[in-house]
Amino acid sequence: STNATPLFVNKRVSASPPNTPPESPSPSKMNQQRVSRASSPSPNKMKSKSTRSRSPSPARVLNSATTTTATATTTRAASPMRAPSPLQSIKSKLTQKSGKYSTAVSKVLGDDDSNAAASISEKSKGSTPTSGSNSSPTKTTSSYGSPQRKSRFKTRSPSPLRFIRPSGSKDTLDNRSYKNLDGDDQETTSNSASSFSLGKTSLRSMSPGRLKKNIQSKLTSASPKRERPPPPQSKIPLHPGGLEDVRSKHSFDDGLDQIALTLERTTMSFDVIDDDPAGAAAEETDEEESVDMNVDEPDIEDGCIINTTSSNLFQRREFVRAMGGVNEGLSTRKYIQQGDALCDQGGEQLDRALQMYYAGLGTVLSRIREWTIEQQEERDASVVGGEESDVSILPSAIPSNLSYRDFVSAANCADVNVLLLVISSILFRSGNAHFRLQHFESACRDYSSAQSYQSIRTKALSRHAMNESLEMEDAKLNGRVKNNMASALSKRQLYEEARAEYTKALQIKQSTLEALHKTMRQKGDSAKDMDDKNLVSDIASTFHNIGLLRLNCDEAAKAEKAFKQSLSLRVKKFGLDDLRVSSTLNALGGLYYKTKRYDDAFRSYKESLRIWKLNGSKSDLQTAEHYYNIGLVFYAKGPYSKARVSVAECAKIRRQLCGNVSLPVAEALTLFGKVSLSLGNFEDAFDKFQEALAIRQKLLGKDHLLVSNVHLVMGKVHLEMEESDEAMRSFSVALAIRSDRLGKHHLSTAEVLHAIGSAYIEVEEYPKALETLQEALRLQRHFLGPSLEAAETLNTMSLVFFKSGDTEKAIELGEEALVMLKSSAGFDHILVAHVLKHNGDYYQDIEAYDDAMEAYGESLRIMAAWLGREHVLLSKTLSEVGVVRFKTGEYTIAKQSFTEALRIMRLPGNGNDSSSIYPTLSHLGHALYKNKELKLASESYLESFNIQASIVIGEENRDLEGFSNKMSCIEDEILALDQSGEDTSELSSALGGIANILRYIGLVHQEQGEFEQALYVNKLSLSVRLLQPFKDYPAIALMAETIAMFEFKLKNFEQALDHFNQALQAKKEMQGDVTIDVARTVNNLANIHFSLGNLDEAMELYQEALEIKKSCLGEDSDDVVNTLKNIAQVMVTAGKEQDALQAYQSIVNIRQERYGKNHRSVAETLASMGDVYIKLAELEKAMSYFEQSIKIQKTQDGPCDERILENLGSIYGKLGNWQKAESIFKEIVQIKRSEHGDDYLAVARTLDLLAVSYIEQERSSESIEHLKEALRIRKACLASDDDEILASLNKLAFVYKSLNMTDEMEQVKAEFEAIQNGFDL
Repeated sequence: STNATPLFVNKRVSASPPNTPPESPSPSKMNQQRVSRASSPSPNKMKSKSTRSRSPSPARVLNSATTTTATATTTRAASPMRAPSPLQSIKSKLTQKSGKYSTAVSKVLGDDDSNAAASISEKSKGSTPTSGSNSSPTKTTSSYGSPQRKSRFKTRSPSPLRFIRPSGSKDTLDNRSYKNLDGDDQETTSNSASSFSLGKTSLRSMSPGRLKKNIQSKLTSASPKRERPPPPQSKIPLHPGGLEDVRSKHSFDDGLDQIALTLERTTMSFDVIDDDPAGAAAEETDEEESVDMNVDEPDIEDGCIINTTSSNLFQRREFVRAMGGVNEGLSTRKYIQQGDALCDQGGEQLDRALQMYYAGLGTVLSRIREWTIEQQEERDASVVGGEESDVSILPSAIPSNLSYRDFVSAANCADVNVLLLVISSILFRSGNAHFRLQHFESACRDYSSAQSYQSIRTKALSRHAMNESLEMEDAKLNGRVKNNMASALSKRQLYEEARAEYTKALQIKQSTLEALHKTMRQKGDSAKDMDDKNLVSDIASTFHNIGLLRLNCDEAAKAEKAFKQSLSLRVKKFGLDDLRVSSTLNALGGLYYKTKRYDDAFRSYKESLRIWKLNGSKSDLQTAEHYYNIGLVFYAKGPYSKARVSVAECAKIRRQLCGNVSLPVAEALTLFGKVSLSLGNFEDAFDKFQEALAIRQKLLGKDHLLVSNVHLVMGKVHLEMEESDEAMRSFSVALAIRSDRLGKHHLSTAEVLHAIGSAYIEVEEYPKALETLQEALRLQRHFLGPSLEAAETLNTMSLVFFKSGDTEKAIELGEEALVMLKSSAGFDHILVAHVLKHNGDYYQDIEAYDDAMEAYGESLRIMAAWLGREHVLLSKTLSEVGVVRFKTGEYTIAKQSFTEALRIMRLPGNGNDSSSIYPTLSHLGHALYKNKELKLASESYLESFNIQASIVIGEENRDLEGFSNKMSCIEDEILALDQSGEDTSELSSALGGIANILRYIGLVHQEQGEFEQALYVNKLSLSVRLLQPFKDYPAIALMAETIAMFEFKLKNFEQALDHFNQALQAKKEMQGDVTIDVARTVNNLANIHFSLGNLDEAMELYQEALEIKKSCLGEDSDDVVNTLKNIAQVMVTAGKEQDALQAYQSIVNIRQERYGKNHRSVAETLASMGDVYIKLAELEKAMSYFEQSIKIQKTQDGPCDERILENLGSIYGKLGNWQKAESIFKEIVQIKRSEHGDDYLAVARTLDLLAVSYIEQERSSESIEHLKEALRIRKACLASDDDEILASLNKLAFVYKSLNMTDEMEQVKAEFEAIQNGFDL
């Protein structure tokens, strides 16, 4: 039962306790230490300054790393540099803002503080909160212009595709004010960290085997992720000159021109089988030339490009000498090499890599300690005493006997100062490992420490000569650290600090590049070319990251500019086919997708995919991600067929690499199912959703939010397949999961409530549907304001009112939905087409046919673009277009619309059976009948009849006689059903449809003059009506009257009388003797007698109808007036003009009393009285009534009645008042031209009368121009030899002759004779 599950599940938010956040030192604990400018040591890691610690041996570190990894791969490696935060200012800001987030969430969700806290716990589950987690949210403005609250928790890194989804993509929820429920179904690009992230996504293509090994541990779990806060309102420029300053130092134009040209050439065509034959050939023949493998390749983590380094300081002579020998240097180098190798493997090996890096760092620090001891011993031997400076210790967990002065001393020593550079390099590596583990706070700590050591070394060497190559390495490393530091800050939602770090990174990299160019020019050193490429690549990477930051801050234009600057640098330096161009193009595609520039997004994704395939495998996960993104674009913009092709390729690759039971496959299947649902392939959509549901339930559990998403879309499939009970069960499960996890007032429940409301509509429970939809709309307006979701709900609510009979309210809601939808989704969204279709139905219902046609036409245009021109949905709209055209009398166009609708319905792929075709067949028959194509109309009617008859009798029916012979069987079946108490309403309705189509078949025979056949079909129709279990008495009366008229025409008067009585009995059976409908039937009988000339019988019946109407409606109703008009016409025909005038006077009195003396209906009756006086030849009185009528009409809006004006003008002429006649005829010409145009034939005829008025006033010369104009109009409207043209020439010749214009007369005469003789003039 649809009522089995409560509509609103009253359950509190059930949130698991969050992971314990890492503690930051309190201010009191920090005051106990001497804090340096860079960072502070952790209190529980600090030891006494006098404590000495041993350097860890390589064997011990390796054993420790192995043990740690085996016991808990998620345990963070111990760092000798553990400090809670790199910037003291950040800590103070976070301390000031602490505690404000709970209130903000409470306001957004509309819950109390406890629920808000539970929501926060749910959002932070499975993730490591950062020190910025408690920053208060800022109020931003959505794309719709209304203020929105954004959560300070985001799910993952800035993906341009996370902020927008296509209509119908109901598998995702709002990302602005609550947790994302569908991490792996979100519209993500390769710039975002999906739930099956590999830990490290290398730009180099991996083999399927290696990919499987790297992701094996990730595929069977999906940890909730925290949401990102909104961007801060204040903006910090990247550097004083903005991006333009940096751009001015490079010539970007060439690169931008190249990439723009490439994107322009990237067409909207799409073929996954052979996407780029040229690129494939290049891959096979010269794969190594596509990428310069000597150039440092950055890592892409969560969309950010993380700078790495290929420089190996550990093999330099300076390092070996500083370490005190080859063996000592070799030990450190092994640690670093093992750490790099583990990093390359990614995944769970990153923790072991950190152990290796910190072990290598320990050996270097141990060497500095030994060097310090050696120096101290030397000083002790040569100098007695000495005063130590009071300086701060280095802010890190180094051996406690090393002081800041010791590091300064080491930096000032030419032999060992390189070790500080080595320390920075190792910390840079460990920071990168933390970044890839998404330990962004730890990454910031290590990056900050690396900067501190670099700062010490830089200060010391500023007073001494510096090795040029080491100086270059130092500068390059500093810029890369700044870049990665900014990226880590961005991940922690510290956008202002990230902006500042990116600015510094750009400045450092720019100055380093300029210094390199200067050296190359001075020395002509071409060997430095690789350094140049590395630095340009670094700068391009920073621009790429700036673009992502701008995108996070909703600065789309600036983000696009940054991405294009990155592209320009890479294209100019490395060419269009460089692999790193692919990554930035992918990010740019995400930006375009977010800003709904779908064509640009597709071109960017396609070009990115081409480059990726050129440089790597065509069947890796990154390729699958490209196909997924392209599928999202086509799902958002259409056509769905291309979305289907793309997502199918994505699913195929993911199955190959991840296995059938994996979350990436479930993600692809879910999108695949949505596309199939939109295409109307419901069975295929159900299969895809069912498989996705099984995967998610197995890997995530039955109460996971992603599982609820699949239940929701499966319910929609059931609804489309008219399986209401199954749909309601699926919706109830989805609602229960979301209510349990998020609360019943969460925005995500609105989506389910909308679906439940649609299910109630299908079972015609309109009050429940309206209540449910109103609650959904309330939540959507509260959280989203004007949005696509709210517009969709308004559209569904309008359907409820329409089906309930309130068309005006339906139109109001439909228009509101359309305005909201066009502002939020654009004019060409597929949902706009559906709303327009409904609005067209509403306008048709109130006979606003122009508005209906406009809505249908626009709906068809959008549907064709999204679904293709042969989708079954187009047939439904085309059928409605035909109905409107039929109602407006445009039967030829109606016929074309119905024919095209039938063609689409009958296509094999659309799956429509004959039962869904017969209504359109009947409509086509109507149009053909009205268009006088009677034979074709009969064929359409008969095909429709045979389909309906076959449904009723249960076997194929081929003709009328065959069905007539089955009538007794149908009657026996009805009796059996009545005796068993079974419902016969559907059978009765089906018989009614058969009787109706038989009536139309009879009309065709009647029109063809086949009266006996028409009579046979009509009698068969009446027999079917009488057979219906539920009698349709009006239809019985109609058919009985129709048959009576046939019998009368065949002079079968007795049968005619019988059927007339049968018609009256049918009406009286249901209505009684004195009803308006009975009166109208009597009135119709009177009309028949009047047509036959039986005026007395007609008058008697009219009088009977008049009395019934007065009894039912009162004496002043319009129906009474209409019958009085009929009586007056009978009297005029009978020669009783005075009695007719009395009847008309009664009508005038009624209408003046009801509407006032100046009503247009009064004017019409006065004109009818004038017509009677014309018949009586009393022209003066006729003129008086016509003048009164025109006077009233001129007080109303609109032109006067042309017929009355013509009668009045003619009377003026007959009475000799030609001046008034002239004025009247001029007015008639003006009215006709304004309403019908200059080339209207009736204008010519009135111009003739106007010319006569001039001639009668002896102003014949003035009549010539009017006669010429009349002749021109006739030539434009009629055939060249039409009699009216000859008559017009004759009139013109007469005037020329009267004016002695001989030449003109002869010319007209020659034309006249040529037409008579059949010559072509």
